Amino acid sequence: MLVTLLGLLFLIYLFFNTIAIYFAFFRIKIDNSLFDRGWIPCGVLRKQPMLYVQDTQNVQVVWEMNCAKDMKITWYKNRPDAQEAEKAVDGLVLDSRHTLYKATIGPLDVSDQYVYKIETQNPKRLMAKYAFSWHATAREPIRIAAMADNQFGLRTFISLLRRIKNVDYLLHAGDAVQNYPSLRQWQTDFVGPLTYFGLGQRMPMIYAHGNHDHDPTYEYHYTRVSPSSDPWYAFSMAGGAIRFVVLDSNLDWEEQDTWLKRELTSAAFQNAEMRVVVVHVPPFIEYWEPDGWYKKGQNKWGAFVKDRFVPLFEKYGVDLVISGHQHNYERGQRNGIHYTIIGGAGGDLDFEQVEDWGIYEARSMEFHYVLLEFRPPKVQGRPWELIWDTGITLTR
Repeated sequence: MLVTLLGLLFLIYLFFNTIAIYFAFFRIKIDNSLFDRGWIPCGVLRKQPMLYVQDTQNVQVVWEMNCAKDMKITWYKNRPDAQEAEKAVDGLVLDSRHTLYKATIGPLDVSDQYVYKIETQNPKRLMAKYAFSWHATAREPIRIAAMADNQFGLRTFISLLRRIKNVDYLLHAGDAVQNYPSLRQWQTDFVGPLTYFGLGQRMPMIYAHGNHDHDPTYEYHYTRVSPSSDPWYAFSMAGGAIRFVVLDSNLDWEEQDTWLKRELTSAAFQNAEMRVVVVHVPPFIEYWEPDGWYKKGQNKWGAFVKDRFVPLFEKYGVDLVISGHQHNYERGQRNGIHYTIIGGAGGDLDFEQVEDWGIYEARSMEFHYVLLEFRPPKVQGRPWELIWDTGITLTR
């Protein structure tokens, strides 16, 4: 009997990671099924709140109920004497079991830890309460877990997310789901796993839309929406020391070109010590499905990023370009700019090479996410550092 028990414990030890991944997988799927079948009573959070960086001083909070309710959101600094701010939030009924809520909280004008809570109003009932860190002004280390292209690879996505610890922000370079209109995919393949590990509620996400999560109506129910409705945006961290520019490779529009030129010449961008661009389609793709690349015109997708944006990146001093789309990992340099492709969060990996740009010095054909740590200089006048999980150090 003892030998059998020890043997069972040993097997559980050996397969603990696999068991944990499948438990999360089935838990997420079952939760969604219960909501879809109407077995959960009205007045329950269907999607826990997700945080998205909106700009330098504002965060957008997105959540969903399984029926329409009057709701409000309250936020404040995590201090005993902090004053609260609140606003009522109207719901958008997508169907009888999906009511969406979005609210912008801010201005978050100083670095601090902020608390937010979501409540129904009639009757008053607390639905969610979380805290997150915000690095608007302080020059201190900032840790970001970056990923892209999880799409339909839920088990892989779960296996990556469960390894993310002690980070301040998430970065997603697009293709969070395979099919944008699918309400089920947004629940099971994106919000569900990020909620299961408590990440989306405590780590604001820097988000760039990909081709699979592009919304032709530009409503973007489950991701960030700016007041202008433009999907491109920019923001600063650490008192302006770090500047992020997020572009949309789906939109070959003159308006985006005009905005990008204005942003790259702005004081906020030019005065930054670390300048980062996030765009889903990489300027320099090397791996893809050959038939799609050569015969179906997929080599033309987002070609304007290379043809028009790269010259601007080089002219105005971009330091790093982060992309997805290609389902593996590559990192290299061209004309003083670091380029990295991080499209390995779950979609089928790309193994066949269709181009050779001669710029990539590192590659991996494995599923992955990337840990970025921005470190301020210890000595005045020295540059910021960007440390990768690979141990590579980039400096300006």
